[in-house]
Amino acid sequence: MLSLALLCACSPRLAPPSSSAPLDQIHDDPARDAQLSLLREAHRAFAQERYPAAALFFRRVVDSTVANSPQSVEARWWLGRSYEQMGDYRAAMAEYRALATGEAGGDSRTQRYQQQALSRLDQLRQIPGGSHVTVARQVALGLPLSQLPPVSGWVTWLQTLLKAGVTTVLLDPASSEWGKDRNPETVEAFIGAAHLAGLSVWGTLDFHHGRGIALRPEWLSRSLVMRGVAPNGQEPAMLPDPLHPDYQAVIAERATVLLRAGCDGIFLRARETQGFAQDFSDSSFQLFTSAFGLTITPQQLLGDSVGAGVMAYDREAIYWRWVGWKARSYATVAARIRKLIRDEKPAGRLLIEVHGSTVSEPLIGLEQYGEDLNDLFRRSGGELVIRTEDNKGPALLEQVAQQVGSPDRLWLVRSAMVPETAPLGEWTDGLRAVTLEVEDGNLLLLPRNAANLP
Repeated sequence: MLSLALLCACSPRLAPPSSSAPLDQIHDDPARDAQLSLLREAHRAFAQERYPAAALFFRRVVDSTVANSPQSVEARWWLGRSYEQMGDYRAAMAEYRALATGEAGGDSRTQRYQQQALSRLDQLRQIPGGSHVTVARQVALGLPLSQLPPVSGWVTWLQTLLKAGVTTVLLDPASSEWGKDRNPETVEAFIGAAHLAGLSVWGTLDFHHGRGIALRPEWLSRSLVMRGVAPNGQEPAMLPDPLHPDYQAVIAERATVLLRAGCDGIFLRARETQGFAQDFSDSSFQLFTSAFGLTITPQQLLGDSVGAGVMAYDREAIYWRWVGWKARSYATVAARIRKLIRDEKPAGRLLIEVHGSTVSEPLIGLEQYGEDLNDLFRRSGGELVIRTEDNKGPALLEQVAQQVGSPDRLWLVRSAMVPETAPLGEWTDGLRAVTLEVEDGNLLLLPRNAANLP
């Protein structure tokens, strides 16, 4: 606490350059006018202490201007300052580092910003724990795309979300007919409105189930183990194989569509049912056997009988090699999506949902859901979203934080009770009470029954 107090005392008290001539001039170049107007809005949000909105605006200026231009340099400095005010020191240091290592080009104003960035980096490094110190708290609200309010109610609803403490809207396009009632143009317009209000927007991918994607027969997994009967009395649907190369290409295409529509990140949903290790397609099993030079059939590895030429203990060793290979391959796919996000949107984020049971019973999580927390976290460079249906969530978060060492990149899922009849504004106002139930850590609110959303 003393270190943080000293840090704040050393923090530069620079005001936005209100007397800077370029912000007050009108130019013949519409693009430049738009950039200056956005920069002005960013400074206004910072002055009003609306730091998440300021960070969004400054980021848009950085992404839309030429690198190392006066506007880009100024916006990057204040982007770092916005992150600091939000408590995200690691993100602030990344911006200061990018600014300090850029080309000065002889511009005295740019050189001054670079000197200030170097000085700020030195001060932030003095915090115990360095770049791992973060205290920002974020709250995301998951919402099926089909349940967006009417266009006429967007502004009011978004303002209500801000008052309830929500910082991000998580859109799930799987439950709607993309291209019909909610076409890409509508999604882009909503994301634009959310950004203007100071909210981030993430898109959801249902990688393990393929909801919203026309699945081809060759992409589907087979299983030699009966999963039982679904709750509705019907046979459970076959799931896509996440390791099938052609299916991965379709997932990457869907992610690209969401990012180009303006999404600030991608959320990968967890597998709903157990049986990850027992599922396979001809393509994935062939990749596995080729990688290890094996001559074994799925029946010999996953079936009830051992089969000729395969000893029981050999099958067990190969089985766990198969489990580890599948989990590592899933983490590699997540890393590829992360790279795609960075290519399309440098500041974009990847969030990966995992089960709370994986935290307490890692071997079961690995075998049944393909979740190796440490490998997913480090290989993908994403953030982990812990899904739990009980009150053990905070303890699970703390346990994972001790394993990975970055609590700011962890989230907890909390169900939001949705009344059957309630005005949209009233229901949204009620979210504030839900966010206060969990005082620390990032929070993802998911409606328990989307069909009852007002």
